[in-house]
Amino acid sequence: MASTKSEKTLDEAEKVVQAQHDLTESINQQQIFPDRFSSPTKRLVLLLTGSFNPITIAHLRMLELARDYYHRQSIQVIEGIVSPVSDNYDKPGLAKANYRIEMIQAAIRDSHWLRMDSWEAEQTSWTRTKIVLDHHYEEIKKRFGENTELRLLSGADVARSMLSPNIWLPQDIDSIMTKYGLACISRLSTPKPGQSTAAVSDVKEGMPDLWKEHIDIIQDWVINDISATNIRARLEEGCSVKYIVPDATIEIIRRHGLYNSNKSICLANWPFEKQ
Repeated sequence: MASTKSEKTLDEAEKVVQAQHDLTESINQQQIFPDRFSSPTKRLVLLLTGSFNPITIAHLRMLELARDYYHRQSIQVIEGIVSPVSDNYDKPGLAKANYRIEMIQAAIRDSHWLRMDSWEAEQTSWTRTKIVLDHHYEEIKKRFGENTELRLLSGADVARSMLSPNIWLPQDIDSIMTKYGLACISRLSTPKPGQSTAAVSDVKEGMPDLWKEHIDIIQDWVINDISATNIRARLEEGCSVKYIVPDATIEIIRRHGLYNSNKSICLANWPFEKQ
């Protein structure tokens, strides 16, 4: 009896292995034969703006999540642009643009579809997001053709800030939404005491209908509370930020002593002294 049960279990295991093999073969064939895919309905470039002080894996995941979202809708994302703000952006503790550019370039150097663009960072004054979008729209039309769309990518915090006239010009938002649209990553937050599941904010709450029509809400599927502010504080304390910030970016931070990271020795790098 035990032998029959064992053979049955082994047979089921072999079926699972075979199914995994068949799936892998199917994926490989799709990669080898792109004609098996339907033609894209449109082509799209994503633009992610921000201080990137420093760039983190959360920024990079935003771009990957957005690309997956559009690819599932047969929309081809041909490029992701990372555009850091200039030094004239009024933000305490902002590292110089040349360092932030270097960190971004290091973080995405192995990506075939992401590109750092320094145009915004090179401006002599802070540039409104609409102006940045207008600039890149003209550039992508020259590079990819008239039928390529540009979309702003942001987190929920940026999207919610659009309701504040002290931060955004309402006419700018109207133009951004109708001409470009917004891809908004809605992050899962750690459950609060008494909550059984992660919290998801209603990004569109209180927004005009015109805006709501042009916002794509893209739900992150992992809890993500990564904060650049906390990262800078941990660096100053000598703590490790590995697996939160790309290794190549950490190397640049340490080399230049950014964010007071040379204020104290990195605890992970304490020398070993044999007793």
